[in-house]
Amino acid sequence: MRALITAEGNTAAVSEVPIPEPAENEVRIQVHSVALNPVDALYVADQPAPDDVGRTVGSDFSGTVDKVGEGVTQWEVGDEVAGFVQGATSVNPRPGGFAEYAILEADLAIRIPADASFEEAATLPLCSLTAAQVSLSPDLRDNTIGAEYHTQALFIRLGLHAPFTNPVSPENELVGESPAILIYSASTSVGLFAVELARVARTPTGKPYRIFATASEKHHQRLLDRGVEAVFDYRSPDWPSQVYKASGGISGALDCISEDESTSKVSQTFLDSGGRIAVIRSTAWFSHGFKDNVSAVYSAVWSGLGHEIFYNGGSIPANPSWRAFTVEFFKFLSAHPSQFPISHIPPRIMPGGLQNIVAHAFPLLGFGKVIDRNHRGEDAHLQPISAEKLVYHVNPRDE
Repeated sequence: MRALITAEGNTAAVSEVPIPEPAENEVRIQVHSVALNPVDALYVADQPAPDDVGRTVGSDFSGTVDKVGEGVTQWEVGDEVAGFVQGATSVNPRPGGFAEYAILEADLAIRIPADASFEEAATLPLCSLTAAQVSLSPDLRDNTIGAEYHTQALFIRLGLHAPFTNPVSPENELVGESPAILIYSASTSVGLFAVELARVARTPTGKPYRIFATASEKHHQRLLDRGVEAVFDYRSPDWPSQVYKASGGISGALDCISEDESTSKVSQTFLDSGGRIAVIRSTAWFSHGFKDNVSAVYSAVWSGLGHEIFYNGGSIPANPSWRAFTVEFFKFLSAHPSQFPISHIPPRIMPGGLQNIVAHAFPLLGFGKVIDRNHRGEDAHLQPISAEKLVYHVNPRDE
């Protein structure tokens, strides 16, 4: 089969590799569509195991069940599913999904409802789970990550009450009748899913959460239509005070950029009693300028797959409880036969299939900080990404 694999020189190329076989409790997927995430480009440009070339890259994909392994009872050949895998982002081998065929553990597949396309479904797995989780390193304001990550869910550590069965008891919950939360850069994929999840979540007494957000002005109405109470332009120098004034003080926040001074600015919107900010990068943000009693918690989405991972100079141990959380979350996404319970990210369909990902998608995603992602091509599909996902079709040879 054709697959996008790591190659010498910190790049990737399409090559022929063996078709994988599903083991016990696994399914093989004939891949239809793949969706791009910044991490896909980052870990090709900065490979965690640079001497170990030939590893299939890529995380998010969707397609049709092609073969089932022993012990699989919930899936049949022909079922349409989506999922994500790690895609060569760790030192230890973890397979990717940018190929004609990919393997999923049977209970980590998401059923695609009747009204959703392969392209739409491929946008969900990685970023929706990221929005629903946090890995905790006790206090990250020193911008260091230890040798071990302690993994829990966003709905546990940050305190939102999950809109699905949660296998892990919450340690604490946001206080107040309708606590205010802030999603910084809410037009990113993680931000949009966080808005969706917060919108459908309810406090233990059945009250909605008050959702506040920052985004470019062109996305304000879209976010307001999705249930955000107020949206603020992150370019405004006094946006933190605007958020504080409008909300009366934030109880919990998600920083979907987590670079330079973004996280410390988010901290200034909090109540004096403090709280937690979920960050998506562990060391790219400044540790000074934090409001008292506010700390940061870091998320590594791969831990939801339930395997020990050597990643970013540390180790994420296998955690059965965290994997169980992922299973329940994916059941929540799969529950309705006609539609997903949260909106997908609008897909930008990119031409050319696997062979165009490195040349076209990776420059658009960038290889460093968000502020440095300013690549622009001449064609419409090569314009900067904004509130959408790059999606490619993976076309079998016989089509």
